[in-house]
Amino acid sequence: MLTLSDPSALIPLSVALGIGLLVGTERERHKGSGPHRRSAGIRTFTGACMLGFAAQSLGSPLLVGAALLALGALTMSAYQQSKQHDPGLTSEVAILLTCLLGALSASSPELAAIMGIALTAMLAAREDMHRFVQQVITEQELKDVIVFLAVAMILLPLSPDHYTGPFQAINPHDLARFVVAVMSISALGYMAKRTLGMQAGMALTGFAGGFISSTATILSMGQAARREPQVLHAAAMGAMLSTVSTMVQLGLLIAMLMPGLLAHMLLPIGLGCGTAGLYVLWLFKAHQAESAPPNLDLKGHAFEHKTTLILSLAVLSVTVMTAALNHWLGEVGVLIASMLAGLVDAHSSVASMSSLVHQGHASLTQAQLAILLAVSTNTLSKSVVAIGAGGKAFAALILPGLLLVIAAVWLGAWANLWTIGALGSL
Repeated sequence: MLTLSDPSALIPLSVALGIGLLVGTERERHKGSGPHRRSAGIRTFTGACMLGFAAQSLGSPLLVGAALLALGALTMSAYQQSKQHDPGLTSEVAILLTCLLGALSASSPELAAIMGIALTAMLAAREDMHRFVQQVITEQELKDVIVFLAVAMILLPLSPDHYTGPFQAINPHDLARFVVAVMSISALGYMAKRTLGMQAGMALTGFAGGFISSTATILSMGQAARREPQVLHAAAMGAMLSTVSTMVQLGLLIAMLMPGLLAHMLLPIGLGCGTAGLYVLWLFKAHQAESAPPNLDLKGHAFEHKTTLILSLAVLSVTVMTAALNHWLGEVGVLIASMLAGLVDAHSSVASMSSLVHQGHASLTQAQLAILLAVSTNTLSKSVVAIGAGGKAFAALILPGLLLVIAAVWLGAWANLWTIGALGSL
């Protein structure tokens, strides 16, 4: 039971009072006037919140229930008088929740404050929420949201996080996480496209998507370019920006997992990242006048289910093949495995080589070679995806940039070796 002898009791009391005043202020502004004015305003909501706080502070759950029943009866009586001109139940539900938040403030003021702010924001955004549901989001988009939430909140948490299958290579949780990543990239691009327009939305999506999977991002951009040729160059910029973020992430992973290798990889990664950035700048300058036509329909599917399934099966196949080669061929198999892993993800080799280096089964030089081979084969897979997903026009814009980036990476690696050799001969 809270008492004033404990100074900390003032914090829950202040939270309860603040919630009541905040929610009540919002309801007061929508209360109206005249014979049709609503019955509950700032004083009623503040009193309801304090009622819940007082009932909870007395330490009797039955008292809280009794307070809710009494408040519910009064609310129902008020609703019977106003339902002819205001059939909604928003204020009635809000006042009961406010009472509960007052009770919650006594035991968990932080959670109560967050919920109170969220409730007020939801009430204040009434018109925007109605407009969004009725005019902005389509029925197909709602179905896509349901599918995504089912995968992200049911399939992913329930997938076992341990290795199984041939050569103990398959991790269902990692595979489910990859599926969520692919769907997220596509959905992010779709939302950014509808919110910011084609060019700005695709550029943002490309850069953000590269931190998850550059290959999947290029796949999504290629599909968008094939469906809507008007945004070909915007999609190409997004695809190349995914390569920039891929290089940045590669450097961060090496710094965290193999800091001893970072000095040897800074030049290759820096040249690759800089080359990709300059190529994006050229695409922007060369096609700056491009804009989406006014009659272009930006609505449709947030992601392609068939494409997601095919890409996930490809990841599964490459993972098993990599584990088999590593088991059969040893050190040579590690390099081959890195090349095969790079077909799907350029970053996967960093984690595997870090484990081998720390166990003393591989040197930093071998790790560097394996990572460079993974980046090279990843460039090959991205090129194939660009051709298959986006067609000739998209590939003609993407392939030169990808080739320049991988050439810059290997040039940086060669420059490092030449510098080491030159210093060694002195």
